[in-house]
Amino acid sequence: MAKKKKGELNTTGETGSFVEGASGSMVPALDDPMGKYDVNTSAEKVYKRNKAIRITAIIVALLLLLIGIGFGCVSVLNYGGRFTVSMKGNLYGIQLADNEEFKDPTLQLRGSAIEGMDNITKEWILNKNGELNVKGNKDPVYQKFEDIDKVYGDHNGTNYLAYTFAVRNGGVSAKGEDATVDFTASLKIVSAYKGAEKAIRACVFVDGVPTVYAAPKKGTENGLESFEADKVFVSDDIIMEQTFRGFKVGDVKRFTVVVWLEGEDPECVNDIMGGDVKLKMDLEVISESSADGV
Repeated sequence: MAKKKKGELNTTGETGSFVEGASGSMVPALDDPMGKYDVNTSAEKVYKRNKAIRITAIIVALLLLLIGIGFGCVSVLNYGGRFTVSMKGNLYGIQLADNEEFKDPTLQLRGSAIEGMDNITKEWILNKNGELNVKGNKDPVYQKFEDIDKVYGDHNGTNYLAYTFAVRNGGVSAKGEDATVDFTASLKIVSAYKGAEKAIRACVFVDGVPTVYAAPKKGTENGLESFEADKVFVSDDIIMEQTFRGFKVGDVKRFTVVVWLEGEDPECVNDIMGGDVKLKMDLEVISESSADGV
């Protein structure tokens, strides 16, 4: 077969083929006078771009939602209060108040939060030598520890929580009768982080009589800490629990809860820095007693 001459190569004239001296292109879209390939390509690009924008918007919205939920949880933890008092099972007119006159009696009380609590010791709470007067603040001075029980309501100091409230038998049961009742008081750990609860001391005054509670000490028979502790926690999440019987109409019982991070406790180590403890006191009527409290 004879070879074709150079001038005879690629003279078919097919779209997209190379013709010497022609003004066309090897790319079909560039030889398309109607621009149909351009339209299809642009439409596909717009579709992909819009799809990418929608996906990006959904991802951003989800991230903002998660951040909002997370911020909400942190807000509840940091600003929701570290101590609350609630009355349960109340069918007998039992009332709570954070003032001696029982103004605005209620079924729930809330104390304020302590942020950045540092370790101290019980003696420092008296503040006789200005141990708590840091950063220009001036904490109250108490002559004796029992005096802290005489201030009603929320009276936190630097690095300790203090709350005083009272319980009163308001006098009428659900049946319309005066009721003598029995009730329990339980100081509970709602939440704890980084083991901070193991180094706290919780002093509970009942009508002026204080009892200091501490987490059980490891490796001892009774678990009682040797420093600033009268009793151990009832369980991992219950600090104290006490039943009061024969609570008659008109009776009033005063409680003060004082909580601090005990610097002399062996569990008070750097590992608990940034920890958190939230407490609550639950009061619950457990029975209606007879008039003589039996």
